[in-house]
This record gives sequence, structure tokens and C-alpha cells, in this order.
Amino acid sequence: MQANRFHVFVLALSIPWSGCLCASDPGNLVPKTVAEDPSLPAIDLAGTRFHSEAFGDPDGPVILVLHGGPGSDYRCLLPLKALADDGYRVVFWDQRGAGLSERHDGDTIDLDTYLEDLRLVIEYYAPGRPLVFIGKSWGAMYATAFINRYGDYDGRIKGAILTEPGAFTDQQLRAFLGRLQGSLSPLDEQLNDAFWAGQFMSPADHERADYQGALLAMRGAPSEHRDPNNLPPMWRYGAVVNARLLAIAKDGFDWTTNLAAFPNKVLFLRGDLNEAATGEQQRELAASYPDAEIETITNVGHEMIWERTDDYLTYARAYLREIGWVP
Repeated sequence: MQANRFHVFVLALSIPWSGCLCASDPGNLVPKTVAEDPSLPAIDLAGTRFHSEAFGDPDGPVILVLHGGPGSDYRCLLPLKALADDGYRVVFWDQRGAGLSERHDGDTIDLDTYLEDLRLVIEYYAPGRPLVFIGKSWGAMYATAFINRYGDYDGRIKGAILTEPGAFTDQQLRAFLGRLQGSLSPLDEQLNDAFWAGQFMSPADHERADYQGALLAMRGAPSEHRDPNNLPPMWRYGAVVNARLLAIAKDGFDWTTNLAAFPNKVLFLRGDLNEAATGEQQRELAASYPDAEIETITNVGHEMIWERTDDYLTYARAYLREIGWVP
């Protein structure tokens, strides 16, 4: 909190020399989106612009990476680029209203729109071709929602690596959020930082809302056991889409109704220190799939992809070989 106050103090000193800085102007408070910065890698689909890029052989087996949140971005998942060196085509994208993708009003966000976005991203990067999902947290839920809706997508979804999904039903989500949010204390620095910033701005626009959301999100919840000395990087947080999708989820959902028909093996990866995504909880979620395996990476919490990349990739590569998804 002291560091943040120092930065604001320095900014205040600079204003008489540089002119007034408006927090809602693009780039002053948070990074610009692809709608504001044409130099960023982007694709245009479904009436919006997504921050997105792909690595590796364009003809290689496709792996589509789904980031967490909802509302986060793929920056902390970029270590998975290592799979491109194995011959895969590895696709990253910031979801609608998240990361550096274009912003939208909350009333335009719903699950059907999100599922159609994912379908169109698949068709953009892998038209008519098979692929495998790697989803982290909300991204693992997102992949499951797609599989529940579309099954194996006419034989094209060959598998999925699901990294600590929070829930597949509304009841599971309430229990998960209870463990996650219950570990937060009103004395935590990240809450103090957000409340302190809130004295000077209101989340009336995306820039302000995203800034305040990032203050809450950057350290995660204590129950996730992130390494405070190696926090995962993030470009920008999508506060509006986070609030909108969580509100929709809390209204009641069940993404397990058709999972029993999914014909391919799914791998669940978890960190043993995570007290929100417990072993028992992950076993409950895995039971929704007819063929699922859970592997545990020891001495790490929720950020295993960032903190323990080599261990994560070892399990991921073994799974991809097992299902025959190899270059």
C-alpha cells in the first residue's frame, strides 16, 4: 500500500508540469486495449476485437489456451509457449471484455455470447481441424461449459487439461467461493489498497473499474497460496465481465448435464497447497467426466503454471502423448 501511495504522490507532483491526467483516458491508469492500440496483436470476430496471438507451426496440432478470471488475461500463461517448441500450434487470447481485448457494457455479456466467441476462435485458428484445450481456473470451467454444450464438437475436441476449475454447477460455485473469499481478511493489504484507491475514484468507467479490480485480484486469495515473491504478471483486469459472468453463474447453472457423453480422457491438474480447489473438490468435478485423471503438483498453490512451469509441462506432455496428440 505504501508503494502505491508513493506512486500517486509522484504522479501528483508531475501534473503541474505535464497537464491534467484524466484517469478515464486510455493508457493513463491501465494499459490500452486492442481497440485503442493498433500495434497489439489482435483478431476481429463476432463484432469485437480480441487480443490474441499464436505460436509454433501453423500446421501443427492445435492447443487452445483459456485464461482464468473471469476477466484476467493470458500473460501468466505464456510459459506454455514452450509447447510450440515441441511442434504444437499454441493459441492464446484474451476473452471478451478481459485483458487487453475490447471492452463492452455488462448487459451485452452472457454465456451464450461467450460460448459463441470460443467457437469462432476455434474456427479462426483451427478451421475444420481438431484441437485440445488447456484451461486454467475459470478457463477450465469455460472449456467444460463448451464441452457440455457441444460435446466433442463433431470429433474435433480431442481432450482437455483442466487446471483447478472452480465449479461446474451453481452449488459447487457457492461452496468454492466460500472457501476462496472466506480466507480474505479486511486487514489484507490488497483490500486496503483497493479501498484506499476507491476514496479518489469510482468504478464508473472501464479504466477505473479495471484498476480497482486489479488491486483486488493481483495477489489472489490467501487460500490459493500464491508465492508473494513471484506473483504472476497481468496486463489488465476486466472488472465488468468478471462481475457479469459471476452474477450469471450465481443465478443457477449446471454444466455437467452432457459431460457423460464426452468420449475422450480429461486431465485435471492441481496444486496441493490450494485450500480453495481442494483434492476432494477436484475429485467431485472430475467425476462428472466419464474418463478423467487427477495429478497433483506438490508444494505449489493455484499458480502452478507460472511458479512450477517445468513440472506442469511434464504432466501436460505425458497426457498429450497418452491421448495421441503429438506433432
